[in-house]
Amino acid sequence: MSRIELLDRIRTVNGIIQKSKAGKVVFTDICDCLGRLLSADIVVLSLKGKVIGRNVHPGEKSLVLDGVKVGERIEKAVNKRLLTILSTQENVNPTLLGLENVEGMMLLVTPVSIAGKRLGTLIVCRRDEVYSIDDIILCEYADTVLNLEMQRSETEEHEEEDRREKMVKGAFSALSHSEVLGAVRILDGLSGEEGTIVASKVAESLGITRSVVVNGLRKLESAGIIETSSAGMKGTRIRIINTEIYDEAERWKANSSL
Repeated sequence: MSRIELLDRIRTVNGIIQKSKAGKVVFTDICDCLGRLLSADIVVLSLKGKVIGRNVHPGEKSLVLDGVKVGERIEKAVNKRLLTILSTQENVNPTLLGLENVEGMMLLVTPVSIAGKRLGTLIVCRRDEVYSIDDIILCEYADTVLNLEMQRSETEEHEEEDRREKMVKGAFSALSHSEVLGAVRILDGLSGEEGTIVASKVAESLGITRSVVVNGLRKLESAGIIETSSAGMKGTRIRIINTEIYDEAERWKANSSL
C-alpha cells in the first residue's frame, strides 16, 4: 500500500467523525468503515466484554465471535485473555485466546485505552492474510476515534445508571414499610426479570393485606420501575424494567432489622 493510499484510508476513518451528528459516533459505523478498508470482520468490545460494535454481513457468518450480537457479552475467559494484550498485536493465533472454529484466521488486536486506563478492545479478523504495518497504523488511528467515543459513552452510561438508581430510590421512599416488604418478597420469588405472582399469597405469607401488596406494585409501576399485566387465574404477570430495583432491595434488606 502506498503512502497516499494509507493517507486516503485514514481520511476515510476521520470522515466518520466529520459526518457524525453533534460529534456522536456510532461504533457500528466505525466497524463498517474498517471492515471495508481492511476486508475484515471487526468487533469492538467494552472493558467488561460486551460487544458494542461490529460490522454485519447479511446472510453470512462472522469470522470471529459469530453468534454474539451487539449488546451481548463474550465469554469471560476470552475477554480476560484479550485484556492481557497491552499493545497492538498483529497476526495473533485465535486459539491462544480460547476461540473456536478459527482455522486459517488471523487476528489483529488493539487495546482501546487512554492515560493508562483500559476502555475496551478492537478485534480485526480475516482469513489467510497477515497484517501489514499499514494495517496496524490504520487500526491504531481508528483506536483514537474509539477512545473519544468510548469516553463519551462511558460518561453517558454512568449518568444513565445514576438516573435509574435515583428513580428506584425515589420509588422506594414513596412505599410504606409493608409495601416494601411485599415488593421485596415478590422480587425474591421472581425467576429472572419477569414472572407471575399471586398477590393474596404474598400478602398471606407476610401477614399483610392483599391491597397493600397491590398498592405497592401500582406505585412501582407508576414510577416506571416495573410493568404488570393480568395473567388471569394464575395471578399477575410482572416484568422488571429498571433492574436497579434489585440492588435497592438488597440494600433495604441489609439495613432492615427484620
